[in-house]
Amino acid sequence: MNDLGQYKEAMENFNIAIKYRSDNPEAYYNRGTVLMKLGYIQEAIENYDIAIKYKPNFAENYLEKGISLVSLGQYSKAKENFNLAIKYMPNLIEEYKLTIKKLTEFENFTIAKDYEQKLQILKKYS
Repeated sequence: MNDLGQYKEAMENFNIAIKYRSDNPEAYYNRGTVLMKLGYIQEAIENYDIAIKYKPNFAENYLEKGISLVSLGQYSKAKENFNLAIKYMPNLIEEYKLTIKKLTEFENFTIAKDYEQKLQILKKYS
């Protein structure tokens, strides 16, 4: 199965999870991540907003929303979200550096590259 097929399957699973439990922040967060990868930036942001509503202290929601906002050129809003991510996870940058190191050690370069890109955006706009 190609990436597009995997994303579509993931979307179906997240939609089912939300159908049965509409207050599931993880399902909205994950659906937002898939939407972002598919290029549906505004829809991704809407899902991150719902995830934040149900789990307002989860740093990753703000990080991913901030990255989405950078993609739209909304840098001041992105900065607000990055600052909230750091508020809820003060060691976020260090955690990402450690994760990149571990992924590289295990030769999982594709995911390490994703984390590196997120880290660079976070550093630039926070």
